[in-house]
Amino acid sequence: MLGVTSWNLVLASHLATALLMVGLGGYVARDHSGKPLGQLFVLMVGALAVWVVGSLARLFTLDPTAYVVLTAVKYFGVTTAPIWFVLFALRYAGHDRFVSRRFAAALLVGPVATVLVVLTTEFHGLFYAEFAVTSVGEHQVLTRDRGAWFWLFAAFGWGLLAAGTVLLLLATIGQPALYQKQSVVIVLGVLVPWIVGLAYVFGDWPHPAIDPTPLGFAVTAVLFVIGVFTTRLIDVVPVARSRLLDALDDGMIVVDADDRLLDANATAQRLFVDDAVGTDVTAALPDGFAVDGGEHVVETETGRRVFRPRSIELTDDLGRNTGRVIYLDDVTDVVERERRSVLQRVLRHNIRNDLNVTVGSLDVLEERVDPAEREYVERARESANRVIELSEKARRFERALDARDGLTTVPAATVVDRVLEELRAEYPRAEITFERSYDSTADTAATVVAEDVLGAAVANLVENAIVHAEVERPSVTVRVVADEDAVRIQVADEGPGIPDTELDALSATDEDPLEHGSGFGLWLVKWTVSLSGGELAFESNEPRGSVVTVTLSATETDD
Repeated sequence: MLGVTSWNLVLASHLATALLMVGLGGYVARDHSGKPLGQLFVLMVGALAVWVVGSLARLFTLDPTAYVVLTAVKYFGVTTAPIWFVLFALRYAGHDRFVSRRFAAALLVGPVATVLVVLTTEFHGLFYAEFAVTSVGEHQVLTRDRGAWFWLFAAFGWGLLAAGTVLLLLATIGQPALYQKQSVVIVLGVLVPWIVGLAYVFGDWPHPAIDPTPLGFAVTAVLFVIGVFTTRLIDVVPVARSRLLDALDDGMIVVDADDRLLDANATAQRLFVDDAVGTDVTAALPDGFAVDGGEHVVETETGRRVFRPRSIELTDDLGRNTGRVIYLDDVTDVVERERRSVLQRVLRHNIRNDLNVTVGSLDVLEERVDPAEREYVERARESANRVIELSEKARRFERALDARDGLTTVPAATVVDRVLEELRAEYPRAEITFERSYDSTADTAATVVAEDVLGAAVANLVENAIVHAEVERPSVTVRVVADEDAVRIQVADEGPGIPDTELDALSATDEDPLEHGSGFGLWLVKWTVSLSGGELAFESNEPRGSVVTVTLSATETDD
């Protein structure tokens, strides 16, 4: 028999649990409604809140008809909560293909039927057979006998709870600790009221008229709050390992200590002769495909692929060998790049050597032709020298990239100052002005792909401005502007401007034979800025010319 204190505790716990559920659902709906997992979580805690409110309201009526209506309200939450929970578990575990409107509608047939049975139970007694008034301390409440439909629905709901719990546990096996904590929070939040409900239905509960399940939901609400605010339950969820591995272009094969095939991802399975799980791995793979070392070319449905296998040994807790993982590294793109790089180097080497011979021959030829015809020899020499210079730029650029070890930090002003001094010596007739907008060179520290590459990019911009100026004394202004977030290098000239064909070629995503850019210097600048994580902008100068702005990320350094 429940006393006054216990009765007040029941009422207070119902009310507090309902308010906590509504508050938590409102928070998640406001901040996470765009996430599918957040939507299911809101539906689940909303159903639990309806469950608790319905249970609380039934305690204040002795009219069987009103009791039935309030029970129908309660069971709208009771019957849908397990459905939202199992859908939540499916999505959390990565089985999104099952979380569809059609599947949810099929599951909701049971709750709709149950609510209808509850509303009409006075006519058939399938849910509640008889009603009676009983005392709870100083209070009177209704009690009832359960009918056949109650047990049918109970089996359905408990089955969904069990399925969702298993899904959550399986989803976090072998996952990092964060996901295991999330799983523990959710499973405990479901198990506590589930166990309390089982004790109420099958055990010797102090009073049959008081459903203690909402008291268990008080624990659920606290655990869900912990899950949302400490383990980022809605924001960070595990990706199913099988989906992750199957998405890899590389192959993964697992074998036991006797080299019998145990498992493989989708990429590796394409290499197998047939379904060979349990057989020797060497027999399952194509002839000549060694599982350690070497380079293997395989024709797949997507084309020719190149793999480099390597093995990783697996051991148990005692250090004993239990098998190994054979990792098939897909190096198709790497091999193609290596071959193209070798081809390009050989091509540049041959071009440079042949053009040096050409220039030497033109020097000899110049002395033998009529002076009136030497103009053509000079044009040919200048053209050959430009190609040699272009090849040398490409060689220096490639060497600088090969020698780099990630991004580096350099004082941009120092690099620009050095480059301008060299260009003033090379082009004495040009007027090169350096304008500074910073307190010290340390303020111009920027993140770049390589110092030499940045210097080459700045030199190309200034040199292009000088060469294409179309005046006897070209004027170029270089500005370095530094602020908290960025360092900007601007090169302004008074020339004819950069042709639209060059700019279109730089911005094009596909090669068009009619719009090939002829200036390697601009491409070098674009690659430098792109690899440095910066931005490149072009605009017109007033009254004539162009302004090219290189924007780099500023880096904090000590003076």
